[in-house]
Amino acid sequence: MEPEFLKHLNPAQREAVTAPAGPLLVLAGPGSGKTRVLTYRIAYLIQSVGMKPYNILAVTFTNKAAREMKRRLEGLLGDDAARLSVGTFHALCARILRREAERLPFSANFTIMDADDQKRLVRQVIRDLNLDDRRFPPGKMHNMISNAKNEGRLPQDIPDYDFRDKILKEVYTLYQKRLLEANALDFDDLLFWTLRLFDEQPEVLEKYSRRYRYVLVDEFQDTNMVQYELTRRLTSHYRNILVVGDIDQSIYSWRGADYRNVLRFEKDYPDAKIVLLEQNYRSVQNILDAAMAVIAPQQDKHRKKLFTKRGRGEKIVVHEAENEEAEALFVVRTIAEMVARGEARPGDFAIMYRTNAQSRPLETEFLRAGLPYRLVGAQRFYGRREIKDLLAFMRLAYNPADEVSLMRIINVPPRRIGARTLSTLRDVANHASLSAGHLLLHIAESPNDYAEVFSSTALRALAAFGLMLKHWYELAFTASPLDLLDTIIEDVRYKPYILGDEPIENESRWENVEELRRLAAEYPEGALNEFLEEVALVSDQDTVDDSENVPVLLTLHASKGLEFPIVFIVGLVEGVLPHARSAEDPGGLDEERRLLYVGITRAKDRLFLTYTRWRTGFGYEEPAEPSRFLEEIPPELTVGDHPLKGAEAFSAASSFARWEPEPAPAHKLSFKVGMHVRHPLWGTGLIVGHRVRDGREIVDVLFDSVGLKRLDPETAGLEIE
Repeated sequence: MEPEFLKHLNPAQREAVTAPAGPLLVLAGPGSGKTRVLTYRIAYLIQSVGMKPYNILAVTFTNKAAREMKRRLEGLLGDDAARLSVGTFHALCARILRREAERLPFSANFTIMDADDQKRLVRQVIRDLNLDDRRFPPGKMHNMISNAKNEGRLPQDIPDYDFRDKILKEVYTLYQKRLLEANALDFDDLLFWTLRLFDEQPEVLEKYSRRYRYVLVDEFQDTNMVQYELTRRLTSHYRNILVVGDIDQSIYSWRGADYRNVLRFEKDYPDAKIVLLEQNYRSVQNILDAAMAVIAPQQDKHRKKLFTKRGRGEKIVVHEAENEEAEALFVVRTIAEMVARGEARPGDFAIMYRTNAQSRPLETEFLRAGLPYRLVGAQRFYGRREIKDLLAFMRLAYNPADEVSLMRIINVPPRRIGARTLSTLRDVANHASLSAGHLLLHIAESPNDYAEVFSSTALRALAAFGLMLKHWYELAFTASPLDLLDTIIEDVRYKPYILGDEPIENESRWENVEELRRLAAEYPEGALNEFLEEVALVSDQDTVDDSENVPVLLTLHASKGLEFPIVFIVGLVEGVLPHARSAEDPGGLDEERRLLYVGITRAKDRLFLTYTRWRTGFGYEEPAEPSRFLEEIPPELTVGDHPLKGAEAFSAASSFARWEPEPAPAHKLSFKVGMHVRHPLWGTGLIVGHRVRDGREIVDVLFDSVGLKRLDPETAGLEIE
């Protein structure tokens, strides 16, 4: 008798869920129920095929997706769900590396460095190599190291084609050495070391490839080469692999994702069954038709024809604004009016943009209107200073060799351990083949042994800190994460330090600490490594709180995997989306196209697309062209200012007219149309337009050298000829 849940599937979903053993490629359009397919496939394997939960592995790309899958599986399988392996690639690899640590050059209590700590370590390496960080920016060098690891390359695999390659090899080599000395791994190492383990220890690979009889991988288009090879290794024994992907939603090439892995899968598994999921359960048809129009120019032999039973829905609103400020005002006023009319809740709205910098005028307008909002991805919870401090204390307690964490908090709160003392501490530790943290443990036990090395003041401070570290280290493996955290907070008197002399103003920082305590309370005794792993691998999507009833501001990249009833996508002009840099990369324009496709398909009921006539540059404005992608959306799907319709009035889509402030000037006007002017950089030009904004003059100048620019004459240093 077939499981009852199969009745809830459409024909394509059912075909994927009940497919026979062997390789299976599911090409899933957005909103097509891929999570349902994955969870029902697991339930089907257990209930109909007789597979044991222990023998099934499901891999996702975010903790949020993993939690959602576990929640659904618990509803389908009950207690059996707890015996499944479900998690991200990084979490899976971290567990394997801890289990097999005796075979590796680091111990099981390794810590995972977050992105900020990784860049801080690269910066220190560049300094130690006496390199100019202006010629070799730490962020760029870190990205190059990350790319090498994602391609499976060790430092010795970097070619010596030129001086820059030689420098990269040196930085990469020392960076990796420092990581091992700190008993720490970065995100890429989790994958990289696991692949090396499988390739260098065949018996380990045999153990895991035999354990996992079925492997299921979500978001396969976002895998990099190391993840692809890990998947091949894990399925090498049984070849029972299901991958779910959509080339049209591949938007993370900048962090190593390679959509061609979907094509490689078809080549490496020529016997794979292929299923297309085309029925969409999220969006109305007008939104789907717009998405398909945007993605259509990108060639794909498995092009999906998205359809829905939700009806056509309302037409897409396209709005042309004068500039970014007017665009932001349109967005905020539209939201306010729709909420006031009872058409939507504040939490129904998402405003998406290509770059983080585009949030500024939106935030300004929300604040001006007195309306709350939430920003996703910028200064995330785990990026706040007080949270990073306390997590560094906890990482150090778990792994005293973690020098990056030690250097962050050894003087938090200030305890009079100066730069000279720290330098001596590191030198003595290196001479003794110890980490600075382990040397502190020795100093705590026998301070007199170091009386000739440090001054009495420095020695007392080091010994006091060492005693606290010794106590925390003892608690790290026996106490709960919350008990350890509370002990640290009490020992270092962190609350008075945070609140300082302005307790009311700093109360929000202490509220962040309380939130960290709440998160730590979810973990039992002896689970510190699980807690630290969870917070180290958190993504922007994991921080989205669905319960907060306010509009969300986020980048298009951060929108992946999310959905909202009403979506605004702003800044649809050439140079922004598609981004100007996309012209430098052969595949860049295609990825920009996919990025807009992802954004459009986040919308369930309503979609607003906005662009501006003028775009802000560095202290000036210049004419803007509507995005070429916007022009590819058929005008009959839209109302408002579609570029192909001309300047059509927006009254059909909104009850208020386009707005641009015209306040009285705050000072005497100095410029007018027809004047010849000179700019310190661009030379001579002719004023062809003039207006007053917020009491200041704004002029449009046609320069001989660079064409038309919009400027504030005062800040631009414009002079009348």
